[in-house]
Amino acid sequence: MKNLKWLLFALIVLSCSRGEQIRVKGIVEDAEGMIYLDEQGLREIRKIDSTNLKRNGSFVLKDRIDIPTFYNLHLGNQRIIPLLLKPGETAEISTNLSEFATDYEVKGSQESIYLLELNQKLSRTRHSLDSLTTVFNKQQDGDEEVIAGIQAAWEEVLQSQRKSSIKFVLEHMNSMAAIYALYQKINDDDFVLNSNRDIQLLKITSAALDTIYPESEYVQSLKLNAATLEKEIQNQNWQKLIEASPSSFPDIRLPDPYGDTIALSSLAGKVILLSFWASWDEASITLNQNFKKLHDKYHQRGFEIYQVSFDEELGPWMTAIDFDELTWNHVSELSYPESRVAGIYNVTELPAFFLIDRQGQITGKNYKPIDLENKISELVNQIQ
Repeated sequence: MKNLKWLLFALIVLSCSRGEQIRVKGIVEDAEGMIYLDEQGLREIRKIDSTNLKRNGSFVLKDRIDIPTFYNLHLGNQRIIPLLLKPGETAEISTNLSEFATDYEVKGSQESIYLLELNQKLSRTRHSLDSLTTVFNKQQDGDEEVIAGIQAAWEEVLQSQRKSSIKFVLEHMNSMAAIYALYQKINDDDFVLNSNRDIQLLKITSAALDTIYPESEYVQSLKLNAATLEKEIQNQNWQKLIEASPSSFPDIRLPDPYGDTIALSSLAGKVILLSFWASWDEASITLNQNFKKLHDKYHQRGFEIYQVSFDEELGPWMTAIDFDELTWNHVSELSYPESRVAGIYNVTELPAFFLIDRQGQITGKNYKPIDLENKISELVNQIQ
């Protein structure tokens, strides 16, 4: 008997240690049978609780959680009410059988209300797009002006949805509902937020949520996805940069510290180190010392450095050049972070550099010091 008491006590402690209880209760009018609560995991859906609906359609479902968790409430079919519950919350659902997942109310869970509002906005967008598709399909005569108008309206609807999603994410960056907004889809194939620029939204959202819910599998997956997508885009841009001009590099024409424009193309026929730096970046200052050695050693053999500064002010930029006696070509837009050149060469961090051979082909970027010198030595010795 004593052992049984200890077992019951251990079970109670274990139960309490699983986190705070959440409850999902409510009424589904005109319905009977079972109702289910599943956890929406990243790779699987986990069955959590189920119960028979009462005569009046009422129900109560429970779970215990430590962090906000996504759930699916359903009647055993494909129609789902998505929920996002925080520990200790009780969500109250009011709906009916015929409009179970399309016309329902949520109380007691602000995060779940966010999901409802996001889905309502997306539903209106899809309805508008469907209507435009219907109008488009009826254009038998193919009137170009009418078609152009439909296409413009289509784009306007998409942009409205996009702006709405971005606004939500920026205003609710500390909410797990932001993750839901980031991954909403217009259809089975197209995300609402599908621009390369949107990767920044994933990055800053994952960073914000990681400080609050570092143990969340949703947050960790978002961080990984953002990093993976960013790497893929960088690789794609790098490949496009090389493939776009097999015999020449994208030109740069910017003023030097004295206002005279220097074109990167003016160095054609030389081995060029195209460098991006800033006087406020310690790593850039350190790397410049290595560049000085290379410039002194190989300049007379056809090696040039064209250095683009990401400074915002002329004074610090000129001071850094004079202090370290950097005797090569210096140019700048003095407009960072609004830098056109940074976009052309996909420069996302400093320092960064590209090596261009005598034929104008980019041979690589960001070499290790020993590899950089070996490559420069190889290129300056090549016969044109």
